[in-house]
Amino acid sequence: MPEVVLHRDGANTGILRHGSEAIVINPATPGLWEALRQSGVRSVEHVLFTHHRRELADGWPELMAACRPQVHVPAAEESLFAHPASYWNDPKCRWQALCSHMPYHVTHTHPLEPDFTHTDGVLLEWHDWRIRVLATPGYTDGSITYLAEHDNRTVAFCGDLIYGPGRIRDLYCLQHHGKRNGHEVGDYHGFMGAMETVIDSLLTIREQVPEHIVPAHGVVMDRPADAIDLLVSRLRLAYHNYVSISALRWYFPRYFDGFSRDAETLPMQETFPQPTNVRRVCGNVWTLIARSGRALITDPYAKDAVDAVQTLLDKGEITGVDGIWITHYHSDHVQAAAYARDKFACPIITDRHLADIIERPSAYFLTCLVDAPATVDRVTEDGETWKWEDFTLSAYHFPGQTYYHAGLLAVADAGERYFFSGDSFTPTGIDDYCSWNRNFLGRDRGFDYCIRLMRSLRPDIIFNQHVEVGFRFTEQAYELMLANLAQRERLFADLLPWDHANFGTDEYWVHTYPYEQQARPGQIIPLQVRIMNHALDARAATVGLRTPQNWSVTPHTLTVTCAARIETGMRFEVAIPANAPPQRHVIPVTVIFDGENLGSFREAIIEIERI
Repeated sequence: MPEVVLHRDGANTGILRHGSEAIVINPATPGLWEALRQSGVRSVEHVLFTHHRRELADGWPELMAACRPQVHVPAAEESLFAHPASYWNDPKCRWQALCSHMPYHVTHTHPLEPDFTHTDGVLLEWHDWRIRVLATPGYTDGSITYLAEHDNRTVAFCGDLIYGPGRIRDLYCLQHHGKRNGHEVGDYHGFMGAMETVIDSLLTIREQVPEHIVPAHGVVMDRPADAIDLLVSRLRLAYHNYVSISALRWYFPRYFDGFSRDAETLPMQETFPQPTNVRRVCGNVWTLIARSGRALITDPYAKDAVDAVQTLLDKGEITGVDGIWITHYHSDHVQAAAYARDKFACPIITDRHLADIIERPSAYFLTCLVDAPATVDRVTEDGETWKWEDFTLSAYHFPGQTYYHAGLLAVADAGERYFFSGDSFTPTGIDDYCSWNRNFLGRDRGFDYCIRLMRSLRPDIIFNQHVEVGFRFTEQAYELMLANLAQRERLFADLLPWDHANFGTDEYWVHTYPYEQQARPGQIIPLQVRIMNHALDARAATVGLRTPQNWSVTPHTLTVTCAARIETGMRFEVAIPANAPPQRHVIPVTVIFDGENLGSFREAIIEIERI
């Protein structure tokens, strides 16, 4: 279509022309106004947003300064554009977030006041253009598509609903609550929960028979029906793979009723009652009890549960507490950790990958995180072994449900082998129902690594802190799960446009450290940007910080080579002006990775203290 121009620098900005005037759709990159001006545009009269995402407005300030265009946004997302501070200052969007913040954690740092808000069916007429609004939720709850028609030819600007033929940009933004068969799961348990909504929206666009589809990120599609049909097929194949070994079949057995069970479906595994030397006290607090009556406890999640351990002491059912083992950082496993440590005057023990999160939760932004720091007295290394009473204990990094996860093998002198797996497994499979937990695909990564480790350790009974019985996997079950994960890696590779599927399932492959920190006026503070390069070879990355005016950053930008499959850190120093007022600042982080401009992809928070 000759009157449609596409400006691409990582994201796609649509430009509808009428002589020297223009409408801009998703002004995504700095330098956009200069590019428009050089192409002959003298005025941008309207700016249209398909959905709410910070980097889609990276070029907005320049347009606002030059032209003051009218702004159009989805009605359902108006407050996220107009009042971002309400989001950033809401503790529910920071702490114990059960994914209810998704996918809006890429919210703007400054208000963007809309002139018009749009719902399904609205018609915009501008010169010879007719622009119809379609409600197309899925990638975000309020996403809309603009069908731009000129000379009986139509192009659909659909946001991030589709990336390219058969592809979607990521899966973590599809995490969403859902209801099936009379049972509802929340956002946290809703892996790919927005899939059917995405499919319905794609089919809505397909019915309009546009000549082209232009996504916010990705490639222009000139065979929209084929592109959509392929994506629908791939989404459903991937979801079937996920369901086949999902732990949710244990927790919510009715939810997946209606999904066919076939040779890829893991049969329910054998379960066992708790043995006499392992006892579930309350919720996630379990005890491993030695012959002497001494005990180790796990995951002190609430004061009431810790007090229940004290009741066992008072009754003489155990004679003392020698340590606290923490399996992972989630709030329902650590909220009373400091209380338990003080109450029993015993050490907290955990793997080095999560020790820092337990001690400095404010340095991270992760789902289910709680602002309840506790001292870790003993930091274990993978495979570290020690003797305790009549048990030999071995600690492991156990990156299953989350990368920040630990496993504990307890082998009794009498020969019993118990494995405390945290939340990683149930008798129906793996606890991978939340992509925001950072569970990785790949040989010897994530669950693949955990399955191979458990198979080599040969536990008699596996314990999940949420499951009231023990269980054990057969050799056939281990093989089936490994085959499923290998297939999943291939299916997700087809579905996602990245060099490895983990880029599209792990939103925190780029994150800041510390995520949140306090500073005083006049202070110079360190800030790292960390990149987990999931690709199988090295990649270059260029990173910068967008600090408030009059702040300074050293270096201004930093380019590094990120080695394969490990995390690389980049250090910046941020100088706070001496006259900086007390305020909470959200600092966007810009990223160019492997030549692809990701825009203001991540952020850090700096809270200026009152002097």
